[in-house]
Amino acid sequence: MSRTAVVAGVGPGLGASIARKFAREGCDVALLARTEPYVEALATELEATAGSGVPIPADVTDPGEVEAAFERVHDELGPVDVLVNHASGGSWKGLLELDVDEFESAMAVGPRGGFLCARAAVPDMLEGDGGTVIFTGATSAVRGRGGALGFSAAKFAVRGMAESMARELGPDGVHVAHVVIDGQIRPPDADVDDPDAYLDPDAIAESYWHLVEQDRSSWTLELDLRPHVESF
Repeated sequence: MSRTAVVAGVGPGLGASIARKFAREGCDVALLARTEPYVEALATELEATAGSGVPIPADVTDPGEVEAAFERVHDELGPVDVLVNHASGGSWKGLLELDVDEFESAMAVGPRGGFLCARAAVPDMLEGDGGTVIFTGATSAVRGRGGALGFSAAKFAVRGMAESMARELGPDGVHVAHVVIDGQIRPPDADVDDPDAYLDPDAIAESYWHLVEQDRSSWTLELDLRPHVESF
């Protein structure tokens, strides 16, 4: 059965890999991003898969734009079965260098954007046969990074939101999972000195799909991914 998936925060790299994987599995994927040209090209690429892609420009920090985006999703694709909250932001500055606007921007993109998108998508899942909400996290979600106060605070907030939602919504059939990306993701179309030191975005996307397909008797709350050359 075809699923409707929303990937909030699509760009070259992991967001695109998630969209491609889900479309190959037959999902109709709404591609939410601030800039339209990239997601338009990606949507055209997804036409060759078992699913489809619909480009939807939206700023996930803006309640009106999120509401309009999900109205388009409902009109063009139907109720939402899967939401991937992938958008994040934050300047790499410490306490004394970070200004209020930069801090608030980091909190707006990750926690606020994730909240707005989840609030728009979850009612469909509760009214249907459940669904899946996945949050993209980072090392900074479990271990604050020096010199990255805004990013760390936002990622901690997202992790807490995911844990709270999982306990609230799990009994009603909504699987909420948080993925800790513990390492650097290999950049698209770029050579790196040691590829084994990077996470492969396509491999990460496979793990995201596994979360969607998990049996309800053994859901994952938090998935920790890192390249094999990193020490545990």
